[in-house]
Amino acid sequence: MAKGLFTQGMCVLFRKPVDIADLREQLKDFHCVGQHESMDEDDAPQTLVYEFMAETNGHLLVTPANAPWPDDMGDPDESPERFVAWSLGQYSPLAFPGCLERAGEQSWGWEDGGEKVKEHTAHIRLLISYVLGAEDPNDHDEDVPLLPDDYDPLKELHFLSKAVATLLEMPDAVCYFNPGGEVLRDDDGLRRGMNYAWSHELPPLDMWTNVRLFRATEQWSLMDTVGNGQFDLPDLEAVYTTDDFEPSDIEGFLRSASLYMLQGGEKVEDGDTAEGPGEINWMAMECIDALSDPPRPTIRWIPENDHDPPAELMERGSLPANGEDEFDEETYGDESVEGKPFVDLDFASSEYDDDFIHDEDFLDDDLNADDSDDDPFMGSDDDDTDI
Repeated sequence: MAKGLFTQGMCVLFRKPVDIADLREQLKDFHCVGQHESMDEDDAPQTLVYEFMAETNGHLLVTPANAPWPDDMGDPDESPERFVAWSLGQYSPLAFPGCLERAGEQSWGWEDGGEKVKEHTAHIRLLISYVLGAEDPNDHDEDVPLLPDDYDPLKELHFLSKAVATLLEMPDAVCYFNPGGEVLRDDDGLRRGMNYAWSHELPPLDMWTNVRLFRATEQWSLMDTVGNGQFDLPDLEAVYTTDDFEPSDIEGFLRSASLYMLQGGEKVEDGDTAEGPGEINWMAMECIDALSDPPRPTIRWIPENDHDPPAELMERGSLPANGEDEFDEETYGDESVEGKPFVDLDFASSEYDDDFIHDEDFLDDDLNADDSDDDPFMGSDDDDTDI
């Protein structure tokens, strides 16, 4: 689901349902401008509406649900309300079925995440929208701008993260879950990550997006990012011979490349090269679809060495039924990145690198999931996978 009625979404998982009055009290430092009652959803009958960038008609919608996170869309006949809600992006505009399961399986930044999420029985969804409150949006769809002229996804994500951190202070909160970035963090992990990024003047990419590791074949591995779509950027993939590279080096390369694009770096074109792990060039492939769920356009990086990836790792995917390619050339800047390294020493020295991915930490999931601001953020700082 692309950005539309909703532009960003996050979630907090809870051990038991949260009363609407308690929720309003917890968010008292945010400006509440209304409360909506749902006629269709029994599990989430009320939504609190908070002001966000009022000059752009922006709002934060906070919806407590008396049920676990629904990790599938449901059946349009048996559960039409859930199906429609998923289709409209009400579970986060970039969420794709199975996102919570995948986040738990690839929770490298919080090792207990996969087990802890099993404790939740309720959740609170947080969404950003610029359509809410527009006059007769159903009658004037073409006249209702989905995004403001000065749209800034980073402002949205910072605002959402502060609301999430506030909710994590509640006694029955389990953790933060980002459906579009497939990230899990507990209260302490989120605060430390946000404060670390602030102190280093970096966007907290590892709090908003995930980096995942898969064993693709006997000799080849795949690492990818998930969640760059929140910044209106493509996700990145890297395929490489497992024995020749350290996963932490690949992770640093993908994080640095993501930051490079986010900061308006030079345009990445199909066939471009950049210096990467192993002190060799890596070639970029523009791909219409990723090698692993969720479906999304990516830039796939291939090491230029003596090894040719198997054909299945070179598949670019196919265009959607409407024949439109989702790549937007304006996203990447004006000049080619050809032959230059991605330079970001701060990211390479992140405190999270040492705890990230090691060869022995591969998981046993299927690659395609067929088997199944100006101030510190808040608070104090302180197995192989087969295709």
